Amino acid sequence: MTNRSCGRGRPPRPASARPAAPAEPPVRRWPHPVEGTEAPRPPESALYYIHCALSYQNQLLSEIKTLLEEMRLPQEEK
Repeated sequence: MTNRSCGRGRPPRPASARPAAPAEPPVRRWPHPVEGTEAPRPPESALYYIHCALSYQNQLLSEIKTLLEEMRLPQEEK
């Protein structure tokens, strides 16, 4: 004999009345790149601009270094 003390007074629910498990959403995948294609390179003008900007920054850094060294020399003499 089975223990039915929890469901006293209620008829047993049929299996079809139970809520179904929620369906999983469809899987979305990133498309694979087409073989044989390369990433687009920046135009030459953009590379030239970057080159000039980096050269200018290097020049500024060397000037700052020179000024800091000049400031340090008088302090070391004291």
